[in-house]
Amino acid sequence: MIFIDRNQVTGTISVRPNNAWFETAATLTHQATTDGNNHVVTDHYKHIEVKKALEKLFNEKCAYCEGKSASQGPWDVEHYRPKGRVKENKKHPGYFWLAYTWDNLLPSCVFCNQHRADQPTFDDPTVGPAAGKLDQFPLSDEAKRAMTFSDPLDLEEPLLLNPCIDQDCEDYFRYDVKGYILVNSSNSATKRKRAEITIKICHLNRRRLRSHRAKEIAKIIKAVESCELASNLNNANLMKATQDLVELFVANDAEFAGAARYVNNNSHAFISNP
Repeated sequence: MIFIDRNQVTGTISVRPNNAWFETAATLTHQATTDGNNHVVTDHYKHIEVKKALEKLFNEKCAYCEGKSASQGPWDVEHYRPKGRVKENKKHPGYFWLAYTWDNLLPSCVFCNQHRADQPTFDDPTVGPAAGKLDQFPLSDEAKRAMTFSDPLDLEEPLLLNPCIDQDCEDYFRYDVKGYILVNSSNSATKRKRAEITIKICHLNRRRLRSHRAKEIAKIIKAVESCELASNLNNANLMKATQDLVELFVANDAEFAGAARYVNNNSHAFISNP
């Protein structure tokens, strides 16, 4: 997971749905507050305008696992605050009044967003436990949960990280050569808890994701090794070429950029002195 700025601009155009979408969204939001718990959420939140903008903002990656969801198959327009119900509070109707709120929408692969079993592979034939966000949205203090549209959201303290709000979200995690995303144990207890819950809710260590991440980690390790070797040889041309390669792995549009940045920033833990 890496921080994504929702205020991105391409040329002079803001990366967001067009004005017509926002106008309809405003009308539907007003209708939702009028209907109350009886409001039936429409498909406007997953309009093509929303999908185009989310794809662009997140570089065609899942907001949670950073997998290239657009190239691997269908993905969901996910509500950070669930629109229909909340698992942690059976009395909560869901944040239906935020169903058409642009800042509440994220792109998510189906495996992070939906509740699915960790399917077996040839080398690991057992079925793993089911997981995925679905309607989970835990808070550090349930008493502060907004139950209606008139309750303040800013009192809530979500335990699930949001890549558009938590600017330091990368610092919550560390990675290993097997592709596991792990809690950064050097953080405060609150940060450790948020990291642990985010990993669990979004199933960020499911086996196929972990395997794919491990392959990318192996590549960035080789790139960093080559960069250090070029530096030791004092070869300017080779240093430039290898540094350019590292930059490809850590760029915002790179798959698993968070893992690559961790390896690059903690190279001593992954490579021996060449």
